[in-house]
Amino acid sequence: MGVLLATFSQHFGSATKTVQKQINQANIQRIEGAAQLYKIDVGTYPSSVRHLVHNPGSVRNWQGPYLDKIPINPFDSELEYELDSTGKVCDVMVK
Repeated sequence: MGVLLATFSQHFGSATKTVQKQINQANIQRIEGAAQLYKIDVGTYPSSVRHLVHNPGSVRNWQGPYLDKIPINPFDSELEYELDSTGKVCDVMVK
């Protein structure tokens, strides 16, 4: 019984990491795609992922929301995605 449990545990852990990587990549693609739409409307990239969900107020031609909600980092829910000046996800920061 222990051998079976150990075997399944290793497989489950590996599968979990694979799923987390896939979710992370999908989140990045969604954020970067939304940043492109934001740039088309506003003329510049957003300075924050939050601006893709909530109107920053001082921005003209904002037609969002560009995302329905801020994606949750699958590796650590305390980390948020960050954008660089070219609309690419560059890093994560602690909330």
